[in-house]
Amino acid sequence: MAANDELIGFVREALSRGVARDEVASALARSGWSPARVRAALAGFSDVAFPVPVPRPRPSLDARDAFLYLVLFTTLYLSAWHFGSLVFQLIDWAFPDPAMAATDAAAAFRSSLARFSVASLVTAAPVFFFLSSITGREVRQDPTKRGSKVRRWLTYLTLFVGATVLIGDFTALVYHVLGGELTVRFVLKVATIAAIAGGAFGYYLLDLRADEREDGRDAGADRQGRLTRGRLFAVVAAVAATGAVAASLAIIGSPAEARVELLDLRRVQDLTRTSTSIDLYWTREGHLPASLADLPSAPRPLTDPDTGAPYAYRVIDAGTYELCATFARASADTSPRPTRRFWTHEAGRQCFTIEPQRIER
Repeated sequence: MAANDELIGFVREALSRGVARDEVASALARSGWSPARVRAALAGFSDVAFPVPVPRPRPSLDARDAFLYLVLFTTLYLSAWHFGSLVFQLIDWAFPDPAMAATDAAAAFRSSLARFSVASLVTAAPVFFFLSSITGREVRQDPTKRGSKVRRWLTYLTLFVGATVLIGDFTALVYHVLGGELTVRFVLKVATIAAIAGGAFGYYLLDLRADEREDGRDAGADRQGRLTRGRLFAVVAAVAATGAVAASLAIIGSPAEARVELLDLRRVQDLTRTSTSIDLYWTREGHLPASLADLPSAPRPLTDPDTGAPYAYRVIDAGTYELCATFARASADTSPRPTRRFWTHEAGRQCFTIEPQRIER
């Protein structure tokens, strides 16, 4: 906690007159000054034998410090957000909504949201740990850096965000308890938010308190405690992030599997566009095209994105046709539906019998 100019001036004057530090602290305490402010004022002067008080070095803000701390706290927020997002999706996958089929829940987990959260966490978390190591080492080497205004402002901002999230989190919990709407999914998500926000809040609150306590007498103990807390926080955070990423990758699948899924999605889109073009032709001409080459608005290419083989088209009768494609694997939901948009299919060659629909212009 910073001391104001009036207090610093009094301490300087008292020390210059040879008054002992304990007597100065006792007089200030009797006058109502808080112990933290008194310690901060006394710590501003070195305890060395010299005719006049010798000031300690004060922290100075430079562009490098601002850059390091801004990136440090930005990656902290990104890591916390995407870690929470991954855990939420893991909870949804493990405890699917009764209104959603299990296959739909699995497909939702494999969505771009899960991949984006994994990518963000894998990128941001190592940067946060690396910068935490750098800034921690620099603070230990030069304790005056603890007084960096950027560091303090961002730390207090983190405390504010953490406190706000915790208050909202427990408010939501109490609200659902009173309404009798608790579910396993909800309780686990509330616990996740509390763990993330509470962990960050507790760590940085203890860090600030260590700054306020640290003076010439207990600096060694505070530095050791700060180092131990930092290592424990880093280990717990790293293990949690690694576990969330590993569990997510086990469900999402490898990049090769993602490629297969993407190719199947492309086949679905190709068949959908082709079917729409056939509908348009049938609406205009009154009959089905003899081949896909007859479609003036046929999507290009009309071939499989992986093998290059053309999609199969066959006229069954005047009001029915067939489109075929070969899929790498079955869709998440293979139950039959009254749809012709090809979203549900088995693995291998699949043929869809379709009745054309009139397109109103």
